Parts: sequence; C-alpha cells; structure tokens
Amino acid sequence: MRKCWIAAVLLVMVVGGGTYFSIKKNPPLEIGTIGQNKDGTTVLVGITNHGFKDAKVMGVKVNHNETPEQVKMQVSNLLRGYAITGGPKDNLPEEISFKNIEDVKIQAGPTHAEQMESLDAGTASKWDRIYAVNVFHDKEVHRVIIEYQYFGMTFHETVKVHF
Repeated sequence: MRKCWIAAVLLVMVVGGGTYFSIKKNPPLEIGTIGQNKDGTTVLVGITNHGFKDAKVMGVKVNHNETPEQVKMQVSNLLRGYAITGGPKDNLPEEISFKNIEDVKIQAGPTHAEQMESLDAGTASKWDRIYAVNVFHDKEVHRVIIEYQYFGMTFHETVKVHF
C-alpha cells in the first residue's frame, strides 16, 4: 500500500511540475493591437488569452515603472473592435465598455491571429469577446508593463509603444 502512495505522490509531482514549467515557458497572454492618441498619453493594448483558464490583469505600470493616471479594461466584441479615446469618461460606441481591471477576467480563447482569420473568413460574431488594457497618463507613454495572474502564477508582459 505504501508503494502505491509513493507512486501517486511522484506522479502528481511530475505532472504538476511539467504543467508549471510548460506554462512558465509559454505564458498565455498575447499582445495584439496597439494604438494611441495623437499626443501619446492614451494607449490601448489589445490582449488575448490563448490558455485553457481565465487570466486576470493585476496591475499596469508605464514608462519607467510609473503608475498611470488611470487604467481601464476595454471590453468589446470582435465585430465591433476597439475605440481609442481621450479619457475613460469619453463616450464609447455601442457594445464597447470600460471596466475596472480588477472586475474583468480575460476569458481563454483563440489567439490574435485566429481572431483575425475568423474576421477574414466571415465567421466572427458579436459573442467573440475581445479585451484591451487602456492607459491614460499625463505624459507620453513609451512602454506599458502589464502584470497578470494565470493558474496561480504571476507574469509580466512589457509592450513598447513606437509611434
């Protein structure tokens, strides 16, 4: 009986360790669309989660680890797309909304390339959710650092903004 118990523990350790290292090597968050307003103080970073579980943005920094004035999550659908605004209080087109980042879970789904293929093929629908981190800052933004959690692990994704 003891040998079975030891074998079960070893199996769990091997599977768990393999999963951990696989996820660490291939983080699930993918950067898609990047846009900004004319003066560079508002930046939109489209993100997709190609993992098998929801991901959650925990925080956002800009430039040299500065805290931006405001950060919102833009939630839309694949057919509608995104909107770049001057601030979070601006009116958005129908079916697009700003949410607090802590209130949004990035659902697992297709990669950015797969989303674009479904648009090209005409198979996209208004039920296909898309997400974008929106940063509003008092200075021009050159870099956005997104901290997120997935499967109990914390990751950082750095996006350079070149416009």
